[in-house]
Amino acid sequence: MGVIAAVLTLTFTGVTTIFQARVASDQLQQSKEDVRRAERAQASRVTFWTDGAVAQRLHVKNGSVDPVSDLTLAFRVYEELFGIRALRGLYVRTLPGLAPCSEFVIEKNMIELEGKPLSPRMDLRVAGVAFFDSNGKEWLRTATLLTPSPADREWWELGHWASPWEPVKLTKPPVVKPVSPCS
Repeated sequence: MGVIAAVLTLTFTGVTTIFQARVASDQLQQSKEDVRRAERAQASRVTFWTDGAVAQRLHVKNGSVDPVSDLTLAFRVYEELFGIRALRGLYVRTLPGLAPCSEFVIEKNMIELEGKPLSPRMDLRVAGVAFFDSNGKEWLRTATLLTPSPADREWWELGHWASPWEPVKLTKPPVVKPVSPCS
């Protein structure tokens, strides 16, 4: 009888241990998901968009309560020559950052490429925005993607972001304005 009780106790203990291990594993997975969501929270509030018939203005907004730093904008510039629209290149501009709950606008006429203003034949498209959040983590946002960026900036070569890239000069700094709501 004692042997049967010992076997039953051992079996019960084994089943309980397996169940506890599964619960602990689920809790660990949930904790990892919670950390990932919290980590993305600030980055998901940094957005950009263009307006105007052919991207006349670029808006960049930090809708979080924390600042972002080293804000890098990547532009694809297309030029129409002889009725054919062709990619001229990828151009970038890094700004010091963006304060919490703020936005700036870059007008197309504020941009110079290779020391010259954009010509009317040129079309500007935003390839993406990269930045560092308040925890020092680098992020990349495109029209379809928000992802942590590797420190060595290999992300410039993701997909059709061809290198090499050229710097963009702004004729004047963009005006930063407060925005609401802010979360």
